[in-house]
Amino acid sequence: MEVNLFRAVTKSRLNVSQGSPALMVHCYGEHCVTLARTGMAVFGVGAVLLGGVAGLDIYLHGALTLLPPYLLVAIALIGLGLLLAGLFAARGRERMLELRTAELNTLTDKLEASLRTVSAINARLHESEVRYKGLVDAQGDAIFRRAPDSRLTYGNAAFFRLFGMQPQQAIGRPFAPELHPDSRAPIFGSFAQLESGKPGRYDQHVRTAYGWRWIAWEDHAVRDRAGKLIEVQSVGRDITERKALEDALMEARDKAEAASRAKSGFLATMSHEIRTPMNGVLGMARLLKESNLTPEQSTYADAIQQSGEALLRLIEDILDFSKIESGTVTLDEDEIDPRKMIEGVIELLGPRAHAKGVEIVAVVDRAAPDCIRADAMRLRQVLTNLVGNAVKFTEKGGVRVDLRVEEGRERRYLRFEVRDTGVGVPPEKRDEIFKEFVQADSTHARRFGGSGLGLAICKKLIAAMDGEIGLDAAQGGGSLFWFTIPAVVVRDARPAPRDGLVDFKVAIVTRNSVLREGLTAQIRAEGGDVLPLGTPIEAINKGQVNAVFVDAGTADVPELPAQPVPGIRSIVLLTPGARGALDDLKAQGFAAYLVKPIRQTSLAERIHGSAEPEPHPIQAPQRVTMIAPAPAPVSPALKNPPPPAATPAPTQYRLTGLKILLAEDNPINAMLTRELLRRRGHTVCEVTNGEDAVEALAGESFDLVLTDIHMPGLDGVEATRRIRADEQAAGRPRIPIVALTADALETGKRACQDAGMDGFLTKPVDPAELDSMLQYLFADDDRPHEAAA
Repeated sequence: MEVNLFRAVTKSRLNVSQGSPALMVHCYGEHCVTLARTGMAVFGVGAVLLGGVAGLDIYLHGALTLLPPYLLVAIALIGLGLLLAGLFAARGRERMLELRTAELNTLTDKLEASLRTVSAINARLHESEVRYKGLVDAQGDAIFRRAPDSRLTYGNAAFFRLFGMQPQQAIGRPFAPELHPDSRAPIFGSFAQLESGKPGRYDQHVRTAYGWRWIAWEDHAVRDRAGKLIEVQSVGRDITERKALEDALMEARDKAEAASRAKSGFLATMSHEIRTPMNGVLGMARLLKESNLTPEQSTYADAIQQSGEALLRLIEDILDFSKIESGTVTLDEDEIDPRKMIEGVIELLGPRAHAKGVEIVAVVDRAAPDCIRADAMRLRQVLTNLVGNAVKFTEKGGVRVDLRVEEGRERRYLRFEVRDTGVGVPPEKRDEIFKEFVQADSTHARRFGGSGLGLAICKKLIAAMDGEIGLDAAQGGGSLFWFTIPAVVVRDARPAPRDGLVDFKVAIVTRNSVLREGLTAQIRAEGGDVLPLGTPIEAINKGQVNAVFVDAGTADVPELPAQPVPGIRSIVLLTPGARGALDDLKAQGFAAYLVKPIRQTSLAERIHGSAEPEPHPIQAPQRVTMIAPAPAPVSPALKNPPPPAATPAPTQYRLTGLKILLAEDNPINAMLTRELLRRRGHTVCEVTNGEDAVEALAGESFDLVLTDIHMPGLDGVEATRRIRADEQAAGRPRIPIVALTADALETGKRACQDAGMDGFLTKPVDPAELDSMLQYLFADDDRPHEAAA
């Protein structure tokens, strides 16, 4: 760039000095000035001489005798002519100076523009260098380069932290990590190993600043323009935990192969259960990163903590599988509140149920103890599995969880019941449903996936707790799973609150029978009563009831079956995503709201009008917030509120306003991906299989398609092939398609690429990877951008 600039400046100067109009005017002006100066000098000398002669003649004779008068007149005229010539010469010189000034100004502008261009290029180069260095230093992997003599030439921040070195002291010196005495791993790869052009991969057990760690190295050749190998770049990843887990699993596998079928079944069970809390940890962690310091943040943090603890405990218990063979499991004795545990489970699974249009509610008998001693993690695991299955196999209606006390012959028991209105279990399958790998529908065309291990795990855990588990047909359809455990009471049932619902009557307006029955049971457990089902809301008079519950459905946009009753305390029941419509609800006359799933422990206080209840431990904080001091007149129907979105700290910019088609059959992954996209200002249309995705693209235009690879019926890869074929046949523009899958193998990526996909994202979707993918696909898009965390 500097050479080009020099050439441009030189060329400009040559143009000025060789053939420009300014040069011609300049030469002409200089010639005129020279002639004018010479003439003036000659005329001046002659005029002085003639003037002296004329003066002397007048002095001697008293009059001009030597020179005629007309000569003096001629001299005066000549002087006047010279004066006019001088003026014209001055004008020419002035014009010449103006032209030279304009030429110099033009050249100066060109030079300044060139200098600005060079400065901008230097700034971009510097910014690119800083960005590259920041990206490399921010990597969790250790990256360094070494010369042929093993001297260290470069290392990122993670590398120096891993080996406890200072860059100033390490650069330029030979580097080789200290191998573990018992390690049989190879030494650092030599340059000769990379001459074949393939990267070298090997694991080493080396000493680091954090002790002995396993590092997986990958060497890449760095060559000059001539193709000569000049450096080796090594990338190291700490795989100590993976090695430890691999060793533990290998030991477990060896023991399982020599043990009974119970031990091998337990290994398969652990493989299933490790993935369940892991998805919870990763999914909630993604949501937490997208949130500000709002009440939601604490609930997501609770979910991450619970799922992480469950995962840690399960991994540790892999070493104890030999105890399963003998029919015993080591159980912890924790003091837990069964009410809070049930509330936490239904609040964790509430979003999944609401996304399907299914209600979920819990009813706890007032006689249930306030605190019991049991294994909290195992008990929560069993209940989560049963409730999760109920939500999974229920398409409409709802799921209800009940807890009550049963008196046995020698001791009391706690009976947990999970009732759903789903597809149910055939009678011939009820005896086998708790065995490993058994499902109610085991055909290839089954609608619901799963390995059939969840209920087998529950049966083993309940048996280890000296309890029983079973399955009955639910009245009106669906299933009723139940289990009992001995009630080791630490603290008995809490006394009924003074401000309970005694002599209190409540009206419930909802389209969902499961929600109505659950709320009715909760209110009656607190001493209140519920208006009969057939009573129309228009017939409710002031004084007949104390409060009216109006259910707004399970969608993020409230769907009210009735308006609030003037003069009666009206409370609307909302999902967490529908709280953006509170202003409209206030205008309609609602005095307060409750977030579903409804807590029984604080129901009476909310009906009485408490302003700030305690927050939900899992879902968004449930509270009754006063939105009007008294019922207001009924206003028009609810408007469509914009979905609430977190506002991350502005560190970069990301694209907004895309219309995205999401093809995902797993509801949890679909919920997490949808939330990430919605919070970024995108519009999401969801389908559950490849056939629906192809049909949606045929009838509507989208900016992007995110599709799972493994879906029932037409999978994502085959759907992509059909979409590309349809685009080519119809002459439609090529729409970007990105794969969503947990399969991070290269074979899966190649299959996606061969099918015509443009990108690959692993599940659960990482927010940073999602933003990078969108920026890559729509780098030249003119849509608006917003600040991103």
